[in-house]
Amino acid sequence: MSDHERFPRRCWTCDHPLAPTDRYCGHCGQGQDDFLAWYYRPLWIVVLALTVLGPFVLPLVWRTPRLDRTGKWVLSLAILALSVYVGWQFAIAVWQVGQILGGS
Repeated sequence: MSDHERFPRRCWTCDHPLAPTDRYCGHCGQGQDDFLAWYYRPLWIVVLALTVLGPFVLPLVWRTPRLDRTGKWVLSLAILALSVYVGWQFAIAVWQVGQILGGS
């Protein structure tokens, strides 16, 4: 019996075979299923994107096993669009402050 037949589950990070009862990968230590680190959960990715990290949260989007490829693309595009909007609004605000203070 091969490893794939004995252990049908595989780690989402290192692809090492997992027993059905494993909560963490014995090879790399990553949590599996409900024991996934909090920052790989989609809700927390969105919270981090909206509060402190902005577009720097994109690596978490692409590493999470909780989203399929389409979900990762949609979330990535939404985060990028929001980041561009916020950056543009910030640039306008800086320009307006410069105008008020007598800059060119």
